Amino acid sequence: MEQLISTATIPFCIMFALLVFGFGLIGASICSFLFLKVENKNIHTIFILGVIMLIPGFYFKNIFDKYNEQMMAIVKPVISESYPDATDFSYSLDTGSFTDNGIKYKFKYKKTIGNEEKLFITVNDFIAPSNDEQSKNKNVKTLDIPKETKNHESTND
Repeated sequence: MEQLISTATIPFCIMFALLVFGFGLIGASICSFLFLKVENKNIHTIFILGVIMLIPGFYFKNIFDKYNEQMMAIVKPVISESYPDATDFSYSLDTGSFTDNGIKYKFKYKKTIGNEEKLFITVNDFIAPSNDEQSKNKNVKTLDIPKETKNHESTND
């Protein structure tokens, strides 16, 4: 699981940068054309550069989505053992969320010092706010991620 997260981080960062700059260039060129009444050849070039940046941005998004699906295939069965009625799963890199009986839970992947992979599940503070430290610790549940998947492939390589 840790290797999947490390591998997925690079396409995620590249995707994020390309999409932000691509949409930024497109937005800047449209705003310059509409509001500043600039009809310069450079504005068209900036627009085209923005579109060109979006193409590899969406390509890296597809790569990231494939890694994310693999991570979700590992995390979902672990959560469904303790929360069989869980719905609305979302997951990205090492954090995610799901809903169980109308309560929104957040979870985070962590690797412990003892080389164990765990999911730390907490109740969303917007639904169940708590101010004292003791009740916050009671709202944390820890689940172990198995070392091997159903195909007997190690997830810790």
